Amino acid sequence: MRGSTAGLTDTLAGGSHAHATLLEFADQVFGSAVVAPAVVAYWKATWSLMDIYLIPQHPVYSAIAALVFGLGLNWLLCVLQTPLAKFINLDKGRFTFYVLTRLYTCVAGIGCVGAWRGVWNLLNECTGDGAQTVLSTTAAATLSLAALRTLRNIIAAPFAVVIDSPKDFFDVPTMFRTVSICSLVCLLFSSFFSLFNCL
Repeated sequence: MRGSTAGLTDTLAGGSHAHATLLEFADQVFGSAVVAPAVVAYWKATWSLMDIYLIPQHPVYSAIAALVFGLGLNWLLCVLQTPLAKFINLDKGRFTFYVLTRLYTCVAGIGCVGAWRGVWNLLNECTGDGAQTVLSTTAAATLSLAALRTLRNIIAAPFAVVIDSPKDFFDVPTMFRTVSICSLVCLLFSSFFSLFNCL
């Protein structure tokens, strides 16, 4: 998601080199002292609420439900990014833009946490959490990310904070050069079928 600081980047642009260096330093401090703890708190709170309310009696079903919900919601938001960008923009009013983009961020955040919670809990339920399992799954995941040339994607909040612009708030970068519903459907189904190998 981009564009969370609509209008702010215009006022910060320009100025002297010392001013830019000071802003960069302030950004690093803000990211480390405010954004990072807020991201961790959000993830912990959302994850814990899913533990409490999402089929708490059956951990495997709870993990499957979270995974299906999270992947499905992320897939839907990825498919709808172009229509959402046309429908929700600053031209229709700054207040409306702020309200709808913040609502979108909340929904997307819940989907992201749900997908991660589903994968994590299924992995724990299917493989356990011993040292050998942790090392082997970490090695397999790292090698898979390196083979797909996506290892750089593990650097994210709270480690990387990017100031966005309002015009590309809904622009979610993907590995695909074109946005094709067929390719996204294939990706979704392959994720679901790999889930059943665990069961």
